[in-house]
Amino acid sequence: MATGKINELTPGMKPKGLKDFLTRIVKNDEEALSLRSDQLHDLIGGPVTVLPPDTRHVDYDVIPIIVADGCLYHCGFCRVKTGQDFAPRAPKEVIQQIKNLKRFYGKDLHNYNAIFLGQHDALSAGQELLELAAEKAYDLFELEHSFLKGASLFLFGSVDSILRSEERLFESLNHLPFSTFINVGLESNDPKTLEALQKPISVQKVREAFTRILAINKRYERIEVTTNFVFGKDLPPDHLPSF
Repeated sequence: MATGKINELTPGMKPKGLKDFLTRIVKNDEEALSLRSDQLHDLIGGPVTVLPPDTRHVDYDVIPIIVADGCLYHCGFCRVKTGQDFAPRAPKEVIQQIKNLKRFYGKDLHNYNAIFLGQHDALSAGQELLELAAEKAYDLFELEHSFLKGASLFLFGSVDSILRSEERLFESLNHLPFSTFINVGLESNDPKTLEALQKPISVQKVREAFTRILAINKRYERIEVTTNFVFGKDLPPDHLPSF
């Protein structure tokens, strides 16, 4: 129903609950939603260019908190990352971002139970910043009282961040009040494919990272690490067999 038609019907409408509902619809037309989207981007420092595939578990309905910008690799095949060098944000900036998001979402916070720590390699931001962001968000967003049960935390990692992260980081994540999902792009186990993708890592590192991922998934009950591999008809012939 067009906004103008709703405006014509609402003045004498009963019951009051239906009238209030339709009034709220009118206030959230396409222009208003576009403005709200712009406001969210201003609060977090830009748009979210990609979400981890694991966010399908919550129908991609997450609150984004940006703890770091840029990435480590700048792979040639990638079209979703910013091109910035990796840099974690300051703890004070992350806390202020969470406070601003609390005001932005307002009463709607109880409809959320999932956080995305962005952008492209939050795992590289380190234990202290991840702990700070996750715990502060859980408390300020009152996720314990969400209409949706079971809080979830989503973030990206990289081959290098998985390999160099100390065990205490994963122990810390495992003790947070979240089910934590970490997605890591491995892309291929074939050196020629990695070269074609312009991904600056070695097959040896890919294999070491995969072994570490298996160990993490086996050891920590509340952490699940998933991986990405690319598919395409123009990739080198040894790409699929290399799996």
